[in-house]
Amino acid sequence: MSVTNCESYLGGDTNIDPNKTNDASLNTLTPTILFFSANSTQSATAVSSSYIQQIGSLVASGTDSHLRSTFDGVWVNLYLNIIPNANAMIKKANSTNAPHYSGLAKVVLAYNLGLATTIWENIPYKSSDNQLTDFSPKYDSQEEVYKDIQRLLNEAITELGAAESLFKPGTDDIVFKGNISLWLKTAHTLKARFLLHTAKKTGAAAAYTAILDALSKGIKSNSEDFQLIYTDRNISPWHSVALANNTGNLSTTFGGQFMNLMNGTVQEIVDPRVSLLAFKNVAADPLFKGTNPGTGAGATTVYNDRTNFFGWNFSLLAPLQMITNAEAKFIEAEVRLLQNGGKGTPDAYNAYLDGIRANMSKIGVSAANITSFTAHPKIAVGAENLTLSHIISEKYKALFLNPEAWTDLRRYDYSNTILPGLTLPANHNPDLKGKWIQRAAYPTSETSRNSTVATQNFRDLDVKMWIFN
Repeated sequence: MSVTNCESYLGGDTNIDPNKTNDASLNTLTPTILFFSANSTQSATAVSSSYIQQIGSLVASGTDSHLRSTFDGVWVNLYLNIIPNANAMIKKANSTNAPHYSGLAKVVLAYNLGLATTIWENIPYKSSDNQLTDFSPKYDSQEEVYKDIQRLLNEAITELGAAESLFKPGTDDIVFKGNISLWLKTAHTLKARFLLHTAKKTGAAAAYTAILDALSKGIKSNSEDFQLIYTDRNISPWHSVALANNTGNLSTTFGGQFMNLMNGTVQEIVDPRVSLLAFKNVAADPLFKGTNPGTGAGATTVYNDRTNFFGWNFSLLAPLQMITNAEAKFIEAEVRLLQNGGKGTPDAYNAYLDGIRANMSKIGVSAANITSFTAHPKIAVGAENLTLSHIISEKYKALFLNPEAWTDLRRYDYSNTILPGLTLPANHNPDLKGKWIQRAAYPTSETSRNSTVATQNFRDLDVKMWIFN
């Protein structure tokens, strides 16, 4: 496996022979799994954000019409670049008394398993890395995968908390630069995310208590976000998309649902983030408009102005966000509200407002504009009037280009009571028979090479996953 894209992070050659994974050093394996985790996140988002109308195709009947997708890039990264290297890392760390490296690898594994199971539901895990001895790995059920995710995170928390680690991550850790306390906070925050996914299945009351406990030990500021910041040598994949638009290779722009939440159409207040995220290419139009989903038409926005402006998510050094302080705040707000029977509490309300402030501050909204927005009566509704719709709408905006937003909408059955204005796209995929898309198809590489096992896990695209039933 060649990982030349990681070279500039380490300053040397980090090519790895795929048949000698266990011979790679810990400080070579670390940037590999982190780099491919970020790339998998972007690959997933390119489809999932189209499904939920954060972005939209610039051709009619594009991906935002809920076209069938196999999310190939995520699958390839998971099974060729992440699982085998993370497992090799854990094995080597255990043999060299380096629990901090093992803990880091388990956090990354848990993150990627969570990403994968929310895309395909049942996936190979326990038997997916038997090197050259098992060419037909069995699939673990989604319930089993979530149990493994929590096990990995619990083990990671223990290992990252170890007082001694003979070898420790440093500059090879291209996310936190060896700051183990931030890996611990990431592990706890991921526990909260994935416990929320399964709360209805495992028992809501106990899950909500566990989620709040995890959040109390998790990410507390934007400086602690789990994200990869690219460089001018390793360009952000979203920046590459924006650059392609400069040459006329237009593929996507902002979706109508997202822009209608940002431009005042839905909330009756223009969100100050909109001019930092998007460029309005029709100056005479008073509104930033996204595509009418499924039509390829209607947008007045692009990712950049072809010269000096690039929307925040599309700039050269834009971070690829995996889990953030803002998300943690919105999880807290939702859980506290649900704990109280769906009614707002002061703690839920404060967490909701803090989530807005966290994302706005990160993007660069001025303090005055943050204050003005969060004081507007459509936003500052008061604890007693807080609803799931307020929380999920703001989380949807803050999680722009994050695949977790797709999971949120599926958790609430794509309700337009929860996310106002949401409707099925035009030219909707006829295979879905008027229903919302729930999952990806398995990649052709898997269905051809592991067909007997894969076909046992086939489901129609509109069939809800275990966690959403």
